[in-house]
Amino acid sequence: MIFEFVIFLTIGAAAGLLAGMFGVGGGALIVPALIFTLDHFNLGNHWTHHIAIASSLATIIGTSLSSSWIQNKNKNIEWSILKKMVLGCIIGTIGGSYIAPYIPGIWLKWLFIVFLIYVGCKFIFKANKVMQNQKSKVNSLGDSIFIAVGTLIGTFAALVGVGGGVLVVPFLKKCGIDMRKAIGTSAAFTLPVALGGTIGYIIAGWNIQELPEYSLGFIYLPAVFSIMLTSMPMAKVGVQIAQKLPVNKLITYFGIFLLMLAVKLIVS
Repeated sequence: MIFEFVIFLTIGAAAGLLAGMFGVGGGALIVPALIFTLDHFNLGNHWTHHIAIASSLATIIGTSLSSSWIQNKNKNIEWSILKKMVLGCIIGTIGGSYIAPYIPGIWLKWLFIVFLIYVGCKFIFKANKVMQNQKSKVNSLGDSIFIAVGTLIGTFAALVGVGGGVLVVPFLKKCGIDMRKAIGTSAAFTLPVALGGTIGYIIAGWNIQELPEYSLGFIYLPAVFSIMLTSMPMAKVGVQIAQKLPVNKLITYFGIFLLMLAVKLIVS
Protein backbone atom coordinates (compact mmCIF):
# COMPACT_ATOMS: atom_id res chain seq x y z
CA MET A 1 0.00 0.00 0.00
CA ILE A 2 2.89 2.39 0.74
CA PHE A 3 4.42 1.82 -2.70
CA GLU A 4 1.01 2.39 -4.26
CA PHE A 5 0.64 5.63 -2.27
CA VAL A 6 4.06 6.90 -3.45
CA ILE A 7 3.15 6.19 -7.08
CA PHE A 8 -0.09 8.15 -6.74
CA LEU A 9 1.73 11.09 -5.15
CA THR A 10 4.22 11.15 -8.04
CA ILE A 11 1.43 11.00 -10.60
CA GLY A 12 -0.30 13.89 -8.86
CA ALA A 13 2.80 16.09 -8.81
CA ALA A 14 3.45 15.61 -12.52
CA ALA A 15 -0.20 16.02 -13.50
CA GLY A 16 -0.60 19.17 -11.42
CA LEU A 17 2.44 20.76 -12.99
CA LEU A 18 1.18 20.05 -16.50
CA ALA A 19 -2.33 21.21 -15.61
CA GLY A 20 -1.07 24.55 -14.37
CA MET A 21 1.17 25.10 -17.38
CA PHE A 22 -1.28 24.24 -20.14
CA GLY A 23 -4.76 24.78 -18.71
CA VAL A 24 -5.64 21.09 -18.93
CA GLY A 25 -6.93 18.82 -16.21
CA GLY A 26 -3.95 16.49 -16.22
CA GLY A 27 -6.02 13.50 -17.33
CA ALA A 28 -3.74 12.85 -20.30
CA LEU A 29 -1.13 11.76 -17.76
CA ILE A 30 -3.33 10.47 -14.95
CA VAL A 31 -5.46 8.04 -16.98
CA PRO A 32 -2.65 5.93 -18.49
CA ALA A 33 -0.66 6.12 -15.25
CA LEU A 34 -3.65 4.84 -13.28
CA ILE A 35 -4.28 2.08 -15.82
CA PHE A 36 -0.69 0.83 -15.43
CA THR A 37 -0.82 1.13 -11.63
CA LEU A 38 -4.21 -0.55 -11.21
CA ASP A 39 -3.17 -3.38 -13.52
CA HIS A 40 0.07 -3.84 -11.58
CA PHE A 41 -1.78 -4.17 -8.26
CA ASN A 42 -4.60 -6.25 -9.82
CA LEU A 43 -7.27 -3.72 -8.93
CA GLY A 44 -10.51 -3.38 -10.87
CA ASN A 45 -10.40 -6.47 -13.09
CA HIS A 46 -12.14 -5.66 -16.39
CA TRP A 47 -13.29 -2.30 -14.98
CA THR A 48 -9.73 -0.92 -14.83
CA HIS A 49 -10.17 1.60 -17.64
CA HIS A 50 -13.46 2.88 -16.24
CA ILE A 51 -11.93 3.28 -12.76
CA ALA A 52 -8.92 5.13 -14.20
CA ILE A 53 -11.09 7.51 -16.20
CA ALA A 54 -13.52 8.16 -13.34
CA SER A 55 -10.76 8.67 -10.76
CA SER A 56 -8.92 10.98 -13.14
CA LEU A 57 -11.98 13.20 -13.44
CA ALA A 58 -12.33 13.32 -9.65
CA THR A 59 -8.71 14.44 -9.20
CA ILE A 60 -9.21 17.18 -11.78
CA ILE A 61 -11.55 18.92 -9.33
CA GLY A 62 -8.55 19.73 -7.16
CA THR A 63 -6.15 20.77 -9.91
CA SER A 64 -8.80 22.90 -11.57
CA LEU A 65 -9.62 24.75 -8.36
CA SER A 66 -5.95 25.38 -7.70
CA SER A 67 -4.95 26.54 -11.19
CA SER A 68 -8.17 28.52 -11.73
CA TRP A 69 -7.59 30.52 -8.56
CA ILE A 70 -4.17 31.64 -9.80
CA GLN A 71 -5.39 32.22 -13.37
CA ASN A 72 -8.22 34.42 -12.10
CA LYS A 73 -5.76 36.31 -9.95
CA ASN A 74 -3.71 36.95 -13.10
CA LYS A 75 -6.91 38.03 -14.94
CA ASN A 76 -6.56 35.25 -17.50
CA ILE A 77 -10.15 33.94 -17.41
CA GLU A 78 -12.78 35.12 -19.89
CA TRP A 79 -15.78 34.66 -17.62
CA SER A 80 -18.34 35.80 -20.21
CA ILE A 81 -17.32 32.97 -22.53
CA LEU A 82 -16.94 30.42 -19.75
CA LYS A 83 -20.49 30.97 -18.52
CA LYS A 84 -21.87 30.19 -21.98
CA MET A 85 -20.01 26.88 -22.20
CA VAL A 86 -20.69 25.60 -18.67
CA LEU A 87 -24.32 24.54 -19.27
CA GLY A 88 -23.42 22.37 -22.25
CA CYS A 89 -20.38 21.08 -20.41
CA ILE A 90 -22.42 19.74 -17.48
CA ILE A 91 -24.94 18.09 -19.80
CA GLY A 92 -22.17 16.46 -21.81
CA THR A 93 -20.12 15.17 -18.89
CA ILE A 94 -23.05 13.64 -17.01
CA GLY A 95 -24.35 12.04 -20.21
CA GLY A 96 -20.92 10.77 -21.24
CA SER A 97 -20.16 9.24 -17.85
CA TYR A 98 -23.59 7.60 -17.76
CA ILE A 99 -23.10 5.77 -21.07
CA ALA A 100 -19.45 4.88 -20.41
CA PRO A 101 -20.20 1.60 -18.54
CA TYR A 102 -21.98 0.33 -21.65
CA ILE A 103 -18.84 0.86 -23.73
CA PRO A 104 -16.18 -1.92 -23.53
CA GLY A 105 -13.00 -0.85 -21.75
CA ILE A 106 -10.85 -1.70 -24.77
CA TRP A 107 -12.88 0.77 -26.85
CA LEU A 108 -12.21 3.49 -24.30
CA LYS A 109 -8.53 2.57 -24.34
CA TRP A 110 -8.28 3.02 -28.12
CA LEU A 111 -10.38 6.18 -28.01
CA PHE A 112 -7.87 7.57 -25.54
CA ILE A 113 -4.92 6.44 -27.70
CA VAL A 114 -6.34 8.31 -30.69
CA PHE A 115 -6.92 11.30 -28.42
CA LEU A 116 -3.29 11.24 -27.22
CA ILE A 117 -1.90 11.00 -30.75
CA TYR A 118 -4.10 13.83 -32.01
CA VAL A 119 -3.32 16.17 -29.12
CA GLY A 120 0.38 15.27 -29.08
CA CYS A 121 0.79 16.06 -32.77
CA LYS A 122 -1.21 19.25 -32.39
CA PHE A 123 1.03 20.47 -29.57
CA ILE A 124 4.20 19.63 -31.51
CA PHE A 125 3.24 21.21 -34.83
CA LYS A 126 1.49 24.25 -33.32
CA ALA A 127 4.14 25.02 -30.69
CA ASN A 128 5.75 27.89 -32.60
CA LYS A 129 2.40 29.64 -32.94
CA VAL A 130 1.36 29.28 -29.32
CA MET A 131 2.21 32.79 -28.23
CA GLN A 132 0.58 34.56 -31.17
CA ASN A 133 -2.17 36.98 -30.20
CA GLN A 134 -5.23 37.60 -32.34
CA LYS A 135 -7.97 40.19 -32.24
CA SER A 136 -10.99 38.79 -30.48
CA LYS A 137 -13.85 37.60 -32.73
CA VAL A 138 -15.97 35.90 -30.10
CA ASN A 139 -18.87 38.34 -30.39
CA SER A 140 -19.66 36.91 -33.84
CA LEU A 141 -20.63 33.56 -32.31
CA GLY A 142 -24.04 32.96 -30.79
CA ASP A 143 -24.63 31.55 -27.31
CA SER A 144 -25.95 28.31 -28.82
CA ILE A 145 -22.56 27.67 -30.46
CA PHE A 146 -20.75 27.87 -27.13
CA ILE A 147 -23.36 25.64 -25.46
CA ALA A 148 -23.09 23.07 -28.27
CA VAL A 149 -19.28 23.08 -28.17
CA GLY A 150 -19.36 22.78 -24.38
CA THR A 151 -21.67 19.75 -24.68
CA LEU A 152 -19.44 17.99 -27.21
CA ILE A 153 -16.26 18.64 -25.27
CA GLY A 154 -17.93 17.61 -22.01
CA THR A 155 -19.11 14.30 -23.50
CA PHE A 156 -15.70 13.50 -24.95
CA ALA A 157 -13.94 14.49 -21.72
CA ALA A 158 -16.18 12.18 -19.68
CA LEU A 159 -15.46 9.25 -21.99
CA VAL A 160 -11.66 9.60 -21.86
CA GLY A 161 -11.23 11.02 -18.34
CA VAL A 162 -9.71 14.41 -19.13
CA GLY A 163 -10.74 17.95 -18.31
CA GLY A 164 -11.30 18.91 -21.94
CA GLY A 165 -8.72 21.68 -21.86
CA VAL A 166 -6.80 20.34 -24.83
CA LEU A 167 -9.95 20.89 -26.89
CA VAL A 168 -11.04 24.15 -25.24
CA VAL A 169 -7.74 25.94 -25.87
CA PRO A 170 -7.70 25.37 -29.67
CA PHE A 171 -11.38 26.35 -29.87
CA LEU A 172 -10.83 29.60 -28.00
CA LYS A 173 -7.79 30.33 -30.16
CA LYS A 174 -10.04 29.95 -33.22
CA CYS A 175 -12.35 32.49 -31.61
CA GLY A 176 -9.46 34.97 -31.46
CA ILE A 177 -8.73 34.72 -27.73
CA ASP A 178 -5.21 35.50 -26.52
CA MET A 179 -3.31 32.28 -25.73
CA ARG A 180 -2.79 33.05 -22.05
CA LYS A 181 -6.48 33.83 -21.62
CA ALA A 182 -7.39 30.69 -23.57
CA ILE A 183 -5.30 28.62 -21.15
CA GLY A 184 -6.78 30.38 -18.12
CA THR A 185 -10.36 29.98 -19.32
CA SER A 186 -9.66 26.35 -20.16
CA ALA A 187 -8.40 25.73 -16.62
CA ALA A 188 -11.68 27.05 -15.21
CA PHE A 189 -13.70 25.04 -17.75
CA THR A 190 -12.24 21.79 -16.45
CA LEU A 191 -13.95 22.25 -13.07
CA PRO A 192 -17.56 21.68 -14.23
CA VAL A 193 -16.28 18.88 -16.48
CA ALA A 194 -14.72 17.17 -13.48
CA LEU A 195 -17.74 17.73 -11.23
CA GLY A 196 -20.26 16.49 -13.79
CA GLY A 197 -18.14 13.49 -14.76
CA THR A 198 -17.45 12.52 -11.15
CA ILE A 199 -21.13 12.58 -10.24
CA GLY A 200 -21.99 10.57 -13.34
CA TYR A 201 -19.36 7.89 -12.67
CA ILE A 202 -20.39 7.57 -9.01
CA ILE A 203 -23.97 6.89 -10.10
CA ALA A 204 -22.96 4.61 -12.98
CA GLY A 205 -20.77 2.38 -10.80
CA TRP A 206 -22.84 2.45 -7.62
CA ASN A 207 -24.23 -1.10 -7.86
CA ILE A 208 -21.21 -2.81 -9.43
CA GLN A 209 -19.78 -5.39 -7.02
CA GLU A 210 -16.39 -6.12 -8.65
CA LEU A 211 -14.88 -2.73 -7.88
CA PRO A 212 -11.92 -2.39 -5.46
CA GLU A 213 -12.36 -1.70 -1.76
CA TYR A 214 -12.66 2.00 -0.84
CA SER A 215 -14.38 2.82 -4.13
CA LEU A 216 -17.26 5.26 -4.49
CA GLY A 217 -18.93 4.11 -7.66
CA PHE A 218 -16.11 4.00 -10.20
CA ILE A 219 -14.07 6.47 -8.13
CA TYR A 220 -11.08 4.81 -6.41
CA LEU A 221 -10.72 7.05 -3.37
CA PRO A 222 -7.14 6.14 -2.30
CA ALA A 223 -5.86 7.18 -5.72
CA VAL A 224 -7.97 10.34 -5.86
CA PHE A 225 -6.96 11.73 -2.46
CA SER A 226 -3.29 10.82 -2.93
CA ILE A 227 -3.07 12.44 -6.36
CA MET A 228 -4.88 15.58 -5.22
CA LEU A 229 -2.49 15.92 -2.29
CA THR A 230 0.37 16.78 -4.65
CA SER A 231 -1.45 17.92 -7.78
CA MET A 232 -3.08 20.97 -6.19
CA PRO A 233 0.10 22.71 -4.98
CA MET A 234 1.97 21.72 -8.15
CA ALA A 235 -0.80 23.21 -10.32
CA LYS A 236 -0.06 26.60 -8.76
CA VAL A 237 3.63 26.13 -9.55
CA GLY A 238 2.75 25.23 -13.14
CA VAL A 239 0.73 28.44 -13.61
CA GLN A 240 3.62 30.52 -12.30
CA ILE A 241 6.07 28.80 -14.66
CA ALA A 242 3.77 29.39 -17.63
CA GLN A 243 3.52 33.07 -16.74
CA LYS A 244 7.29 33.56 -16.62
CA LEU A 245 8.69 31.24 -19.31
CA PRO A 246 8.08 30.92 -23.06
CA VAL A 247 5.82 27.93 -23.48
CA ASN A 248 6.58 26.89 -27.08
CA LYS A 249 9.36 24.46 -26.11
CA LEU A 250 7.40 23.20 -23.12
CA ILE A 251 4.42 22.44 -25.36
CA THR A 252 6.66 20.60 -27.84
CA TYR A 253 8.02 18.41 -25.05
CA PHE A 254 4.51 17.82 -23.73
CA GLY A 255 3.38 16.73 -27.19
CA ILE A 256 6.25 14.26 -27.44
CA PHE A 257 5.37 12.95 -23.99
CA LEU A 258 1.76 12.34 -25.04
CA LEU A 259 2.91 10.40 -28.09
CA MET A 260 5.16 8.27 -25.86
CA LEU A 261 2.18 7.50 -23.62
CA ALA A 262 0.12 6.52 -26.68
CA VAL A 263 2.85 4.12 -27.84
CA LYS A 264 3.06 2.60 -24.36
CA LEU A 265 -0.69 2.00 -24.30
CA ILE A 266 -0.58 0.43 -27.76
CA VAL A 267 2.10 -2.11 -26.84
CA SER A 268 0.69 -2.85 -23.35
